[in-house]
Amino acid sequence: MTLGQYIKQLRQQQALSQPQLATQMAVEQSYLSKLENDHSIPSNDVFRKLLAALQLDLDSFMAGLTEQGDRQNLTQIPDIEAWYQNLDKHRLARRRSWLITALVCISLGCALFYSGYRTIFLPEHQYEYFSHGELREGEPLDLYTRWSRYVSETEIASREDFDAMRLMYQKRQAPELFFSFEYRGSAFVQPVENGRRYFELKADQERSVPRAGNAWMQFIGMVLFVAGLLGLFIERRYARAQ
Repeated sequence: MTLGQYIKQLRQQQALSQPQLATQMAVEQSYLSKLENDHSIPSNDVFRKLLAALQLDLDSFMAGLTEQGDRQNLTQIPDIEAWYQNLDKHRLARRRSWLITALVCISLGCALFYSGYRTIFLPEHQYEYFSHGELREGEPLDLYTRWSRYVSETEIASREDFDAMRLMYQKRQAPELFFSFEYRGSAFVQPVENGRRYFELKADQERSVPRAGNAWMQFIGMVLFVAGLLGLFIERRYARAQ
């Protein structure tokens, strides 16, 4: 649709005759006829009078013409040229935002997938520590395994004394397991209400425990990656259509 055809269409939609519209624009009817027949391009001043007569703002006027109008001819009118320049800026800004969002999705998706796959934030290697029982203040850490080193000969003068002492330490034992995804060394001491516990790593009990969070990170990462690629494809198609 040409500019002239569009002006005629708008005039007819408002049930105005050529003389009526020409009068409202303060121009000759013959000049308006030339405009509607595309024999002339209105000056910027006349174009503003046209908008005022039709009671339209520039955006409303261009809404029906943008996709069909001849931009090369339309931009001979300064107001329309400025409108197109502003439109181009907005389109460029949208393309940049779309492109940045797509690249962020791809980067974040890769990072999430890698983190979940390599179990960076949620380790799946679990360590098992074992404690024989609670230790009182001042008692050695290896009391339950080497208690005989810490008693005097007078306390175990006979076999009966030795057996009684061993039975006492056996009764004191309260075994406890501690599982951790964090490596806390070959052994560590943990305070408890009545003293402390000495935990030793059971090297032969290390195991892998799957964690749902890692699977979710991989899934979300893949979704974001695919969404980012789709965004790049759409942005490219949009750019070609402009």
